[in-house]
Amino acid sequence: MSRPARPADPARGRVIVVSVVVGVLIVIAAAAGATAYVSGQRQPAESVAGPASAAAPSTSGTSGTSGTSVEQSGAPTAAPSIPGTDALGFLGTTARCADGDRPKMMVLTATSQAVVCDHAGALYYAGWRTDTGSGTRIDGVLPAGPGWVARAPDATINITPAGLVISAANGEFTEPATGFWAAP
Repeated sequence: MSRPARPADPARGRVIVVSVVVGVLIVIAAAAGATAYVSGQRQPAESVAGPASAAAPSTSGTSGTSGTSVEQSGAPTAAPSIPGTDALGFLGTTARCADGDRPKMMVLTATSQAVVCDHAGALYYAGWRTDTGSGTRIDGVLPAGPGWVARAPDATINITPAGLVISAANGEFTEPATGFWAAP
């Protein structure tokens, strides 16, 4: 035996339509919120240092190594206060930015000099080992916590206000900072 068909309830159809509309609005609101959040994350760095560049770490907590500023146009206003530096980096070594590039930070250790430079929004590392007299440049530096990370085929260098941490196949080496400067 079959049951007689029940007439369709018009209220039930409206509930389904309203539920679908509310669900679509929630998805749209979530997408808009995510877009605004991601855009808001990049906005402070863009307003200070130009598009696609990393924000500079704070110099608070460093031992008496405050620096001078670099104008937003990229023209240095004065040299940082680390001995042996000028507005592009360390004098007489490869640990310096190319002409027209802006230093984001400089760190001095007992055996190393390092500069993170901004070239039209792309960051690179320029370093010099004072104990061996050798220098290196690593492109594609990325922000990492309070500093930056430079990855080369044979080593990874973490550059922070506290100094350098160099990770290589033969171990991890920490070099405490004896001088630090970061662009405002």
